[in-house]
Amino acid sequence: MTNNIEELSGGRIINTSLLSNQQISQLKKRGAQVVPASQTKDGKTVCRRCLSVIKTDLFVDQKVYCRNCLNFGKLLTDDKLVITTSNLKFPIQQNPMSWTGQLTDLQQKVSLELLAAYANKSDHLIWAVTGAGKTEIIFPLIEKVIQAGKRIAICSPRIDVCLELHPRIQAAFSRTSIGLFHGKTDQQYFPCQIMVATVHQLVRFEAAFDVLVIDEVDSFPLAGDEMLERAIAKAKKKSGSIVYLSATPPVELLHRVNRSEISISKLHRRFHGHPLPEPHCHLLFKASDFWKINPRLKHRISNIVKNHQRAMIFFPRISALLRFEQKLKRAFPKVSIVSVSSKDGQRIEKVQQFRDEQASIILTTTILERGVTFHKITVIVIDADAREFSKTALIQIAGRAGRAKDHPNDEVHFYYQYYTRSVQQACREIKEINRQAFTK
Repeated sequence: MTNNIEELSGGRIINTSLLSNQQISQLKKRGAQVVPASQTKDGKTVCRRCLSVIKTDLFVDQKVYCRNCLNFGKLLTDDKLVITTSNLKFPIQQNPMSWTGQLTDLQQKVSLELLAAYANKSDHLIWAVTGAGKTEIIFPLIEKVIQAGKRIAICSPRIDVCLELHPRIQAAFSRTSIGLFHGKTDQQYFPCQIMVATVHQLVRFEAAFDVLVIDEVDSFPLAGDEMLERAIAKAKKKSGSIVYLSATPPVELLHRVNRSEISISKLHRRFHGHPLPEPHCHLLFKASDFWKINPRLKHRISNIVKNHQRAMIFFPRISALLRFEQKLKRAFPKVSIVSVSSKDGQRIEKVQQFRDEQASIILTTTILERGVTFHKITVIVIDADAREFSKTALIQIAGRAGRAKDHPNDEVHFYYQYYTRSVQQACREIKEINRQAFTK
């Protein structure tokens, strides 16, 4: 833990066991609170850090601690927490945005609706197709927050999405303090005005941010995780607001829209004005690993290699990915191939390698189904009928294609043995999105 008191401020929740008495005294003078690490509500013991119920009956003759937020350090029920003040002062900037791009008319409409929601201090959902330019749409909001000397956090459940967002936001607001925080970084926390982070990091904060932007709100592990949902609500100031971004918003969020609890903007057209690539569906009469690599699959990949194209190939399971990788490298020994999954310790480096076009083919699981952009690629889904590929996942995967303005017609191919409901619904919904986008 740092000795710099400034670096402990900003609505941080810190176990007092990590601080010296002098630090605690200094923080209290600056307005910090010292509170018990647990509290009793309705006869249940609740963790003060993550607000989860602690099942005390699991512990016999040992110290009771919260298992739900154990990744952030063991927190005993009889520990104490320091919650630092969130009254940070940032330099007032009249023109903080260095981005010189232009929003389309449709993007501008959504951006203005978002600014109106912010002015009303109301939560807002942006339901926008993949590749609509959601990041650029929120730039005017970020600018407004900075001009007011306030603080904003832009969060996603996925590290890969945060890594994609950070340099773009940093380039657009080059004179503003920006931090990138996630579980795989060694960067020391500091109270920045713009925080890009995984949603998990919000467990460490209370009443810290004036605005929270939650990207890919429907994706694992956020969707349905009550602890993370509580963390989002807890990290927002009472006077603050939350912006949700999604191409496939969860039903619960749409119910809130129907109850007029939050406002909504819809954008069904990509920023470059071209439709979403509609998947080509291929029935495999034999398994994908028939004759090592199913001939229909091998023919497709051979054409990609022959034409010096690049490809993302998605698999439902890590085991299937690793087996296919070995066969593919034997079949195409001169092709640069990388693979990534949630268990890959070099995932970040390999994704960057593919982004830099140092690799021609990347094999992946649903870990890269959303939030990442690659130029000029063919997207292939192997075993698209697997239960791991939901309708939402297939739509997001298809959305990796055609994102570049100068190459909007990338191809998407679904390979399967059974035409499942998920495959059918994904194809139908993509067609419907395109119909709505181009029907006046």
